[in-house]
Amino acid sequence: MKKILLISYMFPPIAGAGTQRPLKFVKYLPDFGIEPVVFCPKEASWRANDPKSIEYPFLKKTRIYRCGIQRLKRYFDLRFNRGLVNHPHFYLLALKYIWFMDFQSAWYFECRKELLKIAKKEKVDCILTTSPPHSVHFFGMNLKKKLGVPWVMDLRDAIFDEPNRDYSRFINSIQTPIKWFYEKKFYRHADAIVSVSQPILDSICIRHSSIDCKKKTHLITNGYDVEDFRAIKPISNQTDCLVVTYTGSFLGKRTPEYFLKALLLLINQNKVNPSDIIIRFVGYFDEKLLSIIEKYSSTYPIQVIGFQPYEKALAYQVGSDLLLLVVGVREEEGGNQIFTGKLFEYLGANRPVIALAPNGPLKETIEKGRFGTVAPPKDIPKIAETFKCYYDQWKKEGTLSFNPDIGLRKCFERKRLTEKLASILTDSMRVEPSQEAHS
Repeated sequence: MKKILLISYMFPPIAGAGTQRPLKFVKYLPDFGIEPVVFCPKEASWRANDPKSIEYPFLKKTRIYRCGIQRLKRYFDLRFNRGLVNHPHFYLLALKYIWFMDFQSAWYFECRKELLKIAKKEKVDCILTTSPPHSVHFFGMNLKKKLGVPWVMDLRDAIFDEPNRDYSRFINSIQTPIKWFYEKKFYRHADAIVSVSQPILDSICIRHSSIDCKKKTHLITNGYDVEDFRAIKPISNQTDCLVVTYTGSFLGKRTPEYFLKALLLLINQNKVNPSDIIIRFVGYFDEKLLSIIEKYSSTYPIQVIGFQPYEKALAYQVGSDLLLLVVGVREEEGGNQIFTGKLFEYLGANRPVIALAPNGPLKETIEKGRFGTVAPPKDIPKIAETFKCYYDQWKKEGTLSFNPDIGLRKCFERKRLTEKLASILTDSMRVEPSQEAHS
């Protein structure tokens, strides 16, 4: 069995949608003849953490090395324990690591020597790095240089033209050429480049045409794990209401406000009875988002449930009539690149989706698969019209019809997608490593 070293910042006990992709790769790669060895932070925090997530049975069979990040200990405390958004320490960190992609590059500088020892000890045949944070790819590039083993990089989001980045901020404007420089370096040295979205890959190939990236780019979307839903017991409100649920966070430019304004419009026009609906927000939300939600909670029922472990979040999805998906970035702002993993969780829950999204693969997939309906992310009248169609059907029939394309839905099963990754890894490992690789 071939052995790979998977390097990911996002890994249990860190929780969130970004954790699921590397987690499921680890779960299913052994089914295709590849043994994953994991390298992740020992002490790191995120917006949400789930200590129980390290207890999955397949993780107990996986060698997991944890290292760092002492250099960011104060940052974690200020940002996540105390909830501070601005602090002088953040600016000092920004100045210190401005030339190295992001704060988390501190992990690379702290643990690269330890990781090199681990890679030699394990005699790995291939390196797999998955981002964001994008500085994780420094590990891959360094190990390829030191050991001569192939390196596959996986992108859940774009590096250079990330649509949720606020370019009006001084730090982001400075980092733009830095990100361009490093991503080109990464793409030149990587043996394969994998991403969740075809527009991300197309953008890479256009921006760095001198590298001829097309030969080594591969699309592997996010997906859902059938096994996650087998024992799920729905969490519903046990009421005669239309239950609409959003699970996750609102990162970057995403906001629930346009959807909430659309509902307010319908209620003010007497087209929707507020006592007929319940809107549930399940996840981590900062004070700014909570204040937005609170503005509308006096007009119609809104429940803010807060962060829940992954399995319980799925139970809220399954216990809903309609699932809300928000991209929040227009096509001209780069929203066509976003192919959020949240959609695929919703496919696993087997409930219709109302999505606020621009043109792009997300919209195309929802419409092609009959998985729901899509409205422009900031067009309040159109969002209201889209919701009213669901409301009218529910009012008339007491339920929402849902007839998805089962064949297309199966294409997004995590095991199938991991099989594709295994093929890419195997092809990369067919090139003999240099003699120093395992010395």
